[in-house]
Amino acid sequence: PPIRSLFIYGTNPAVVAPEANKVRQGLLREDLFTVVHDLFLTETAAYADIVLPATSAFENTDFYTSYWHHYIQLQQPVIERYGESKSNTEVFRLLAEAMGFTDQELKDSDEELIRQALDHPDNPHLAEIDYDALAKHSFMKAKREKPLFPGELPTPSGKIELYSEQMKQDGFPALPTYTPLVTDNEHPFMYVPGPNHNFLNSTFSNNEKHIKLEKTPKLFINTKDAEEHGIVDGAPVRIWNSRGECQLTAAVGEQVLPGVVVSQGLWADEQGKKQLVNALTPDRLSDMGGGATFFSGRVQIEKV
Repeated sequence: PPIRSLFIYGTNPAVVAPEANKVRQGLLREDLFTVVHDLFLTETAAYADIVLPATSAFENTDFYTSYWHHYIQLQQPVIERYGESKSNTEVFRLLAEAMGFTDQELKDSDEELIRQALDHPDNPHLAEIDYDALAKHSFMKAKREKPLFPGELPTPSGKIELYSEQMKQDGFPALPTYTPLVTDNEHPFMYVPGPNHNFLNSTFSNNEKHIKLEKTPKLFINTKDAEEHGIVDGAPVRIWNSRGECQLTAAVGEQVLPGVVVSQGLWADEQGKKQLVNALTPDRLSDMGGGATFFSGRVQIEKV
């Protein structure tokens, strides 16, 4: 069935999703009712029928961990809520109540949700960590006395597997093997719209300080390819395929391989500028995991 309504929070699909021009055409549908709950008036919010103001982390109760250490931290509000802004979980609780849902899971407070998450008997590393202890200490370190995988690994053989029977059963090569990319057009360049150092997806791309640090959206081109196309460093360059086009600033050098062009960052919309890089991104799914194929599109380039 067609999608008739969207409730969008914590994401900015008009910029971050593949086939961005197609996404924006969908958001323009008159028969689509769209609500965006966000801290900022994002590009997606500009397409919404209703925009709801969200709280920031400084106004919410939450808890955080990290990829890089074993500490867990309780986040307590440090400022009052701004205006009528509400957190995601509060909006969901209000919606559930208004829609007549009575499941207890849809009524639990933020504190109750954190208590439940920390009450995890299968995770002995959290044995001494609960909400009350975190409220007292603000942060605590998980206990980890043994290696993550003592003895056997969670594989059929119990070992690190170079040859994988599971991969074979799933229909993939049992050994790491080069598989050519799906060819969706005949354009010569592989296009990689990678991240930059000062944005986080589309977050911070509307911030003047971070824009100054990145200066301008660039397209990194190998010297050999630039010479063949008459493109010089610092010049405007057009990049396109059947899905859309962008105009970026050429950064010519040896940073990328011949036959590959790379942009960095998801730049906010600006009047008259064509810098929506995910307009060029295919919307097919990856062969493993069913994820997006952000770095697997092909494009053509030319000097402007």
